[in-house]
Amino acid sequence: MKEREQLLRSPIYWLTHLQIEIFNLLNTYMEENNLTQEQVSEMLDVLPFYVSQIMNGNFNFKLSKLVELSLLVGKAPIIRFETIEHIMENEKKIRRDELARNVLDCSEAFDSDPLE
Repeated sequence: MKEREQLLRSPIYWLTHLQIEIFNLLNTYMEENNLTQEQVSEMLDVLPFYVSQIMNGNFNFKLSKLVELSLLVGKAPIIRFETIEHIMENEKKIRRDELARNVLDCSEAFDSDPLE
Protein backbone atom coordinates (compact mmCIF):
# COMPACT_ATOMS: atom_id res chain seq x y z
CA MET A 1 0.00 0.00 0.00
CA LYS A 2 2.91 2.34 0.62
CA GLU A 3 3.80 2.24 -3.09
CA ARG A 4 0.24 3.18 -4.04
CA GLU A 5 0.28 6.08 -1.61
CA GLN A 6 3.59 7.31 -3.06
CA LEU A 7 2.11 7.10 -6.54
CA LEU A 8 -0.98 9.08 -5.48
CA ARG A 9 1.29 11.76 -4.03
CA SER A 10 3.17 12.14 -7.32
CA PRO A 11 2.34 15.18 -9.48
CA ILE A 12 3.24 13.25 -12.66
CA TYR A 13 0.64 10.59 -11.77
CA TRP A 14 -2.14 13.16 -11.63
CA LEU A 15 -0.97 14.99 -14.76
CA THR A 16 -0.90 11.70 -16.67
CA HIS A 17 -4.30 10.73 -15.26
CA LEU A 18 -5.79 14.02 -16.47
CA GLN A 19 -4.11 13.73 -19.87
CA ILE A 20 -5.65 10.28 -20.35
CA GLU A 21 -9.08 11.54 -19.27
CA ILE A 22 -8.89 14.48 -21.68
CA PHE A 23 -7.65 12.27 -24.52
CA ASN A 24 -10.55 9.83 -23.95
CA LEU A 25 -13.05 12.67 -23.80
CA LEU A 26 -11.84 14.29 -27.02
CA ASN A 27 -11.31 11.01 -28.86
CA THR A 28 -14.85 9.84 -28.08
CA TYR A 29 -16.27 13.20 -29.16
CA MET A 30 -14.33 13.12 -32.43
CA GLU A 31 -15.41 9.56 -33.20
CA GLU A 32 -19.07 10.18 -32.35
CA ASN A 33 -19.15 13.32 -34.50
CA ASN A 34 -16.87 12.06 -37.27
CA LEU A 35 -14.44 14.96 -36.81
CA THR A 36 -10.81 15.32 -37.77
CA GLN A 37 -8.14 16.92 -35.61
CA GLU A 38 -8.11 19.86 -38.00
CA GLN A 39 -11.85 20.41 -37.61
CA VAL A 40 -11.53 20.31 -33.84
CA SER A 41 -8.65 22.77 -33.96
CA GLU A 42 -10.86 25.17 -35.93
CA MET A 43 -13.65 24.75 -33.38
CA LEU A 44 -11.24 25.53 -30.54
CA ASP A 45 -9.54 28.30 -32.50
CA VAL A 46 -6.11 26.74 -32.07
CA LEU A 47 -3.43 25.49 -34.44
CA PRO A 48 -3.78 21.84 -35.56
CA PHE A 49 -0.60 20.82 -33.73
CA TYR A 50 -2.34 21.71 -30.46
CA VAL A 51 -5.03 19.07 -30.99
CA SER A 52 -2.33 16.67 -32.18
CA GLN A 53 -0.50 17.19 -28.88
CA ILE A 54 -3.66 16.32 -26.96
CA MET A 55 -4.16 13.18 -29.01
CA ASN A 56 -0.52 12.18 -28.42
CA GLY A 57 -0.77 12.81 -24.66
CA ASN A 58 1.89 15.49 -24.87
CA PHE A 59 0.20 18.58 -23.45
CA ASN A 60 -0.09 20.66 -20.33
CA PHE A 61 -2.38 23.56 -21.07
CA LYS A 62 -4.05 26.38 -19.18
CA LEU A 63 -7.28 25.87 -17.28
CA SER A 64 -9.06 28.21 -19.68
CA LYS A 65 -8.32 25.82 -22.55
CA LEU A 66 -9.50 22.88 -20.44
CA VAL A 67 -12.81 24.69 -19.91
CA GLU A 68 -13.14 25.42 -23.65
CA LEU A 69 -12.39 21.82 -24.59
CA SER A 70 -14.83 20.46 -22.01
CA LEU A 71 -17.63 22.70 -23.20
CA LEU A 72 -16.88 21.89 -26.84
CA VAL A 73 -17.58 18.22 -26.18
CA GLY A 74 -20.68 19.04 -24.14
CA LYS A 75 -19.22 18.29 -20.71
CA ALA A 76 -18.91 20.43 -17.58
CA PRO A 77 -15.34 20.66 -16.25
CA ILE A 78 -15.96 19.75 -12.62
CA ILE A 79 -12.79 19.55 -10.55
CA ARG A 80 -12.89 17.94 -7.12
CA PHE A 81 -10.07 17.77 -4.58
CA GLU A 82 -9.82 14.85 -2.17
CA THR A 83 -7.23 13.76 0.36
CA ILE A 84 -4.91 10.91 -0.60
CA GLU A 85 -6.16 9.04 2.45
CA HIS A 86 -9.77 9.34 1.23
CA ILE A 87 -8.82 7.99 -2.20
CA MET A 88 -6.94 5.05 -0.69
CA GLU A 89 -9.85 4.24 1.65
CA ASN A 90 -12.29 4.29 -1.30
CA GLU A 91 -10.01 1.99 -3.30
CA LYS A 92 -9.81 -0.39 -0.34
CA LYS A 93 -13.63 -0.42 -0.06
CA ILE A 94 -14.00 -1.09 -3.79
CA ARG A 95 -11.57 -4.03 -3.54
CA ARG A 96 -13.50 -5.44 -0.53
CA ASP A 97 -16.81 -5.09 -2.41
CA GLU A 98 -15.38 -6.83 -5.49
CA LEU A 99 -14.01 -9.65 -3.34
CA ALA A 100 -17.39 -10.06 -1.61
CA ARG A 101 -19.15 -10.23 -5.00
CA ASN A 102 -16.69 -12.86 -6.22
CA VAL A 103 -17.20 -14.97 -3.09
CA LEU A 104 -20.97 -14.68 -3.47
CA ASP A 105 -20.77 -15.67 -7.15
CA CYS A 106 -18.66 -18.70 -6.26
CA SER A 107 -20.96 -19.80 -3.44
CA GLU A 108 -24.00 -19.50 -5.71
CA ALA A 109 -22.23 -21.62 -8.31
CA PHE A 110 -21.57 -24.35 -5.73
CA ASP A 111 -25.11 -24.13 -4.31
CA SER A 112 -26.77 -24.80 -7.64
CA ASP A 113 -27.61 -28.40 -8.45
CA PRO A 114 -26.31 -29.23 -11.95
CA LEU A 115 -28.90 -32.03 -12.30
CA GLU A 116 -31.89 -29.69 -11.94
